[in-house]
Amino acid sequence: MEIDEWAIGQRIAQHRMRRGLTQEELAGLAGISLSMMKKIESGARTVTRFAQLVLFAQVLRVADLRDLTGVPMSMLPDGRRGHPAADAVRTAVLERGHGTEPVGLERLRRLVGRAWGTWQEPSSFRYDAVGQYLTEVIRLAQAQVNTSAGEQRRDALAMASTAYQLARTWTKRVGEYDLSWVVADRAVTCALDADDPDLAGAAAWNLAMILSAQGKTEQARSVVRTAITHLDAQLGDTPTPARLAVFGGLHLLGATEAAREDDARDAWNLLDTAATIAARTGETNHHRMVFGPTNVALHRISTAIELGRTREALDLIERTDARNAASVERRLTFHIDAARCYARRDNPVAAVHMMGRVLHDSRAELRYNPIARETLRQLGAHGTPSIRADLDPLLEAAGLTP
Repeated sequence: MEIDEWAIGQRIAQHRMRRGLTQEELAGLAGISLSMMKKIESGARTVTRFAQLVLFAQVLRVADLRDLTGVPMSMLPDGRRGHPAADAVRTAVLERGHGTEPVGLERLRRLVGRAWGTWQEPSSFRYDAVGQYLTEVIRLAQAQVNTSAGEQRRDALAMASTAYQLARTWTKRVGEYDLSWVVADRAVTCALDADDPDLAGAAAWNLAMILSAQGKTEQARSVVRTAITHLDAQLGDTPTPARLAVFGGLHLLGATEAAREDDARDAWNLLDTAATIAARTGETNHHRMVFGPTNVALHRISTAIELGRTREALDLIERTDARNAASVERRLTFHIDAARCYARRDNPVAAVHMMGRVLHDSRAELRYNPIARETLRQLGAHGTPSIRADLDPLLEAAGLTP
């Protein structure tokens, strides 16, 4: 069984008319523009985010998601597959460091750096390793905050914010959206208490990321706009490379969110501004945000995809070398985006090749990334014998074999 993502728009239209809603009314209830609504129903744009699919189901009063997808709920790449370490991470977050002895700022800094390094490097075990790291790191970071004062407390707060930002990205990736929102909010609070504008900008970027994943695009755009405004006021004549990189990263996320609301003009303007900033910073990884010319190029691709411009996205893909990206996450996103585009243009050989890159860099990504899983499911349904030898190991890694 497979999800025909183009047919979802048709089913949404049917349920909308059954409820007696106009396209404009449904667009307002779903929090998207009328032009976006028209494109979804016509099949020009597809619903690829689970959060948005759930939102449509709620607005249309559809109790079973198969009414929109055409497949049972259990078949959906719903991002809620769970991870064995999630409960332990949740417990550590809720304990707030009570009952844990601090280990000192230097050791804490090394532990947080090691955890982030593990997440951003290729590995078959990065999801499992970081899940184990987080339980310890969160407890120790909060314990350090609880027992510090003055300048040391500000340093501890900065380390805690950095740890919570890692927790945000990991929990989002494994589908723990409620926990991801909590740790993203903690990251912002710690950064503000530490009186660190750059870190606050990075934390706001993380908060906007989980809001976006939950389908709250306008709220995500608002968070990004506010963060850009605050940081812009503190750039001065000679901003540090770190501040510029955070500033640029916020523009990239703003572009993605603008594209999700079909605001192409704002999306491209934000990307152009980010490109100008990237020309000044070069390739960076300040506050683990990974900003530079390569990441701008990768966001141009994802923005084109969000705007439904598959042909344009493929032209960009074939002119982009993602090897310079400082984080495996960015390279994985590039390969998955490329696979989606090749699959849509009926080039399964190229699509499978790109998904093979994902398997090589991070096997667990195929199990936890809903877009990767759906792409593989579609390839499996239509795969010709010529690609089976390369496709079957991918399906097995994703847990999609019968």
